[in-house]
Amino acid sequence: MFKFAIFLIRVQWIDRLATSSFLIGITIQTVLLALALYRTAETPTEALVLATRASLLTCTAIVLLSAMSSVQNEFRYGTVEKVVLGAVPMPTLLLIRAAASAIVSSPAIVVPFLAAYARFPELIGARSLLVILMAYVSLTAVCYQSTLILCQFKAPIGVVPWLRLALLIVGLSVLPFTGSDLVALILPSGWILRLVDASGPYAAAAALAGFTAVTAAWTGVLWKVLGGRLMSRVEDNLTDGAETR
Repeated sequence: MFKFAIFLIRVQWIDRLATSSFLIGITIQTVLLALALYRTAETPTEALVLATRASLLTCTAIVLLSAMSSVQNEFRYGTVEKVVLGAVPMPTLLLIRAAASAIVSSPAIVVPFLAAYARFPELIGARSLLVILMAYVSLTAVCYQSTLILCQFKAPIGVVPWLRLALLIVGLSVLPFTGSDLVALILPSGWILRLVDASGPYAAAAALAGFTAVTAAWTGVLWKVLGGRLMSRVEDNLTDGAETR
């Protein structure tokens, strides 16, 4: 299983290199956001909030790109054979692939936090490391959940911008409105920001519990509702050769 996971990480990296213009754009965006954070953050908390927003803002685009082609690529690289042979259940395969996508996004996740550490070295500690870990988990969940959603459409590329916009407006409040901080709590990213602002151990524990519950709930509900249709599509691809179209 470990070697299989490493293989999927390599696949993700190859796919990102293949879209070089996207990779260049993401790199420039990451650098600019990190520089802006370093120059504008006035307090350690503000720097950590900006680092969290920058990481999730950039990496959401990366994992959605991966989710858009996830099912098709299982046929392209033959990994779906693991499902057919019963070696790896489909939910596990998608989870490993989603985690691989998050891992490949590491530079865009970590660089903003490095900028925050450079500006305020006192941020280095358990809380900021927990925030980074939660960012990885959140992006893995977003990739997994988005795969289930996007594979329901014949042209997922047209859905991706709207899905990304919803995730950013609701989860990160990029367009703030009255009560946007409360609305954000329906998504995992809202709880990550709540943890950043937590003023004590009880508030931090509540934010971590909320993050865990929301992440599990969205993942479980979407698999329950859309998992059957996903498996039907896999069966159609195997019998009709739809993956070649």
